[in-house]
Amino acid sequence: TFYTSILVNHEGWCLGSALCYHGMSVVTGALAGLVGIGGGLIFAPFFLGMAVEPSVAVATSSTCVIFTSSSTTLQYLLTDRIIMSLTLVYGIVNLLASYSGTSLVHHLQDRFLTRRSYISLIVGAGVLISAALSVNKLIHSVA
Repeated sequence: TFYTSILVNHEGWCLGSALCYHGMSVVTGALAGLVGIGGGLIFAPFFLGMAVEPSVAVATSSTCVIFTSSSTTLQYLLTDRIIMSLTLVYGIVNLLASYSGTSLVHHLQDRFLTRRSYISLIVGAGVLISAALSVNKLIHSVA
């Protein structure tokens, strides 16, 4: 409530937008705590729906994920549930994929200045693929 009043009174936000962002954060926190999803799966599409620039939406959702994923990683590391030999391989693949994705976004921004829909399409496709893989895993684990 304190931050909502600051946003509305001093930053020029409308009350509906401020409450929408607060509601999204509560729902995301609950989903992250209950079923382990959140971050990029919820933040990025929400930000795109709120007309945030696609590159800002992706960067912001990634930044939010850093804190929860680091906390979880530390918990797994302290309980000796991480296979350290695979960590290096996954880390290198993740580093290359992150660099490639960032380079692609910058290339699309430079080449298609007025067409933000390409970046939105890529984010949407990523979320759709992630959801499809999750459903596939759920179906095969139940069967």
